[in-house]
Amino acid sequence: MELAFRGASLKKREALETDSSQGVSFDRKNATLNLMGMTLIDLKLEAEESKKLSSQRGVAVLVVDRESGAFRGGVRNGDIIAEVNSTKIRSLQDLRKVLRQCDRHDPLFVFLLTSTGWRFTNLSFVG
Repeated sequence: MELAFRGASLKKREALETDSSQGVSFDRKNATLNLMGMTLIDLKLEAEESKKLSSQRGVAVLVVDRESGAFRGGVRNGDIIAEVNSTKIRSLQDLRKVLRQCDRHDPLFVFLLTSTGWRFTNLSFVG
């Protein structure tokens, strides 16, 4: 199954596994990661975004909860996560590795590609 998203495509995985760590949940069946009020997906980037990120793969914000710290920090639906804590993010797996190395009391430094350009934000697990 292939889903279209902001000029990119996502091939839905059928594996079933859920992993919870530090308030983060990963759903292999739906190929999503829920983090700080955001639902994130793996996707194949289109040419323009691929050129900006120097990669053919990325992680996009499918939905961000309007009541979340991520939304207050400027994250919006359709944003692409380029880096977290100075580590390039090309897949949900990359993001999960970074999150495993984080202390939940430390902020996440997130570099995003948005519909209007680049954006930097700090996100915190602690409200």
